[in-house]
Amino acid sequence: MTKNHHEIIICGAGMIGLTFALLMAEKKIKVCIVDKNDKKLLFTQQDNRTTAISQGSYRIYRKLGVWKKLKNEFQPINQIFVTEGLGSHDINFDHKNLKEGPLGFIVDNKLIKRTLLNEVSKSKYISFKYSTEIFNINNEDIDNSFIETKNSKLYFRMLVAADGRFSQTRYHANIKYYFHDYKQTAFVFNISHSKKHHGVALERFFPTGPLAILPVNNLKINQSSVVWTVDSGVANDEFRKNFRKEFEKKYDNFFGKLINLSEIKEYPLNVFSCYDIFKRNIVLIGDACQAIHPIAGQGFNLGLRDAFILAKTLEKSKELGLEPFNLNLMKSYENMRKIDKNLLVNATHNLNGLFSGSGKFKSLFRKAGLRMFSQSTFLKNQSMLFAMGLRSLEA
Repeated sequence: MTKNHHEIIICGAGMIGLTFALLMAEKKIKVCIVDKNDKKLLFTQQDNRTTAISQGSYRIYRKLGVWKKLKNEFQPINQIFVTEGLGSHDINFDHKNLKEGPLGFIVDNKLIKRTLLNEVSKSKYISFKYSTEIFNINNEDIDNSFIETKNSKLYFRMLVAADGRFSQTRYHANIKYYFHDYKQTAFVFNISHSKKHHGVALERFFPTGPLAILPVNNLKINQSSVVWTVDSGVANDEFRKNFRKEFEKKYDNFFGKLINLSEIKEYPLNVFSCYDIFKRNIVLIGDACQAIHPIAGQGFNLGLRDAFILAKTLEKSKELGLEPFNLNLMKSYENMRKIDKNLLVNATHNLNGLFSGSGKFKSLFRKAGLRMFSQSTFLKNQSMLFAMGLRSLEA
């Protein structure tokens, strides 16, 4: 093939796109990654957020040989306490009850991104086109499909869109999706506190939105990462002016005295969910296919399962001597992903609706539900297995 002809092109060099490329390289299938950013920017991006890596996702990275490259710069989650408001620990999810290892891991985004980029750059099966912005996609003829860029055309047999929540690939492919604006803002920042967190995560549900505090691996200070969701009507200028004071009320010295807050980033919350996972020879994975509410911290892991199962599907295609795009295999892939995708999209959407908002009936319903969960070992264990990515949901 010439330099402008590729079997498989991946649009987007985010964590999902990079991981998918490595999964394909593991199967000795060549791919080309296309990204609008230049190489220097990709390797030096300062993303101060963290990602919750489920036990199932950790096992994928361990098999790829990526996890050992993190050199223990990650934080295991050993317990998750769930409460309504400042109440007692209504539910305690403890990894010891399952003997499957930690419930998950918290990893700095910039660390895992840099590790993935380094691994991709070493693979002979992965080529990279930096500073390449897509202006149009033509795939009316599957045998003559191409991307139009500023300077050239890139021909492909299959195009994998991994370019995020506001996917340009999805736009150019005219793939329809469901969209809902939650009218909420996520405030993301780190805190330092006086007591050790011992690998404990906290999820507190308030009428104005949920608060998640996640343990961070830092040998110098006691640190946690915070995702605080607040209704946009509440998050006004007065709220921002008194931000630390408002947060301290919700934090309630859970890990001891609050010492410091890092720079605060704000993100408007919404959901995108595509009605079709693929269209002709274009397939969507990760946030390009479904970008969900962060209430359960499952968006990244859902996208990683997309990448993992698509890679297995394309490996099967290769073994059968078929083209990367095969309609029957792609329908099979779509069926395998439907239950997992729809369940999490709906679960996070409904959980946010249930645990946000005031009202006596809602409050009583929430308390009853949390009490039922707390008293049922079976429900807690099944929920943990699902959240850990160890419960298969393939059709």
